[in-house]
Amino acid sequence: MAEVIALRAAWTDDYILATPSAPHPAGIDRLPTEWSVIDGAVVGGTVIDHVVVGPNGVFTINVDPDPRPASVGEDGLYRDGARVTTTVKQALMAASRLRQQLGQRVFAYPILVSRMDAPRHQLDRLGVVPGDAIAEYIWSHPGLPMRRSQRLEVQWALRRPLR
Repeated sequence: MAEVIALRAAWTDDYILATPSAPHPAGIDRLPTEWSVIDGAVVGGTVIDHVVVGPNGVFTINVDPDPRPASVGEDGLYRDGARVTTTVKQALMAASRLRQQLGQRVFAYPILVSRMDAPRHQLDRLGVVPGDAIAEYIWSHPGLPMRRSQRLEVQWALRRPLR
């Protein structure tokens, strides 16, 4: 079972991190033991919904608060004909702040979880996925491999408030 570190609140809605072949409602217990999920990390005044630390990197996961489905355009996400910018910028900023606070030693890959009409989408370096495809996206990501000691260092840093 994966280690789950709850800092703010438990998982909400129907967003799951689970093996694509056998999703579980809570999802957390389907992650391999080498993965850790940190809920509600506060970094530089920014709350990151979830940080996933594993063998292929560190991923910041921000959940889109708008329940309406978004459509994927050539240059971004759209809802009701208007481009979604604030949520996208917040997701990118969360990963950037985490990297700054960790002293540029770790690259954090940003993920925005949103209801959308496509299975997944890449906006520059931001991965946009529906809630049931988070684990699939992470496992297929070619991130930089991390040694166990590096993963533990990130986990330790996130257990204390980062300013």
